[in-house]
Amino acid sequence: MLRYDRSRYIALGLPCLINTALMIYGLELKLGEFPVGLAECGYWLLAAVSGLFGATAMIKRARDIGSSAWGILLGFLFAPPLMLLIGLVLCFVPSNPDADRLEPAPAAASAKIWLLGSGLLLIPWLAVLVLRQWPGYF
Repeated sequence: MLRYDRSRYIALGLPCLINTALMIYGLELKLGEFPVGLAECGYWLLAAVSGLFGATAMIKRARDIGSSAWGILLGFLFAPPLMLLIGLVLCFVPSNPDADRLEPAPAAASAKIWLLGSGLLLIPWLAVLVLRQWPGYF
């Protein structure tokens, strides 16, 4: 699937972006410092994987509104905190009918997609709890 409509983006992309922001800002992960210990490396790995899924969803949503992927990629390169705001704006921008030349319009999100989205919201935090539970081992 090359593009996401609003419902798929809200179900699959927004939880990943929220998790990434909460992990980086909430766990106080610092750029430029080498991660000390396996737990902090695990936090960075979780944030990176979640951020990658969120960025992919933003690119697919940008294709649906008729924009290119380069704007999203350059935004993540030069202004990552601003991209969180743009990620929220993408929830409200209507689809562009010209995007149908790429592929047919995506179907509305089913209950399975919404369950997957809730899993994407909760599963990384279960991994954080596991990493925090056994600090002596990690």
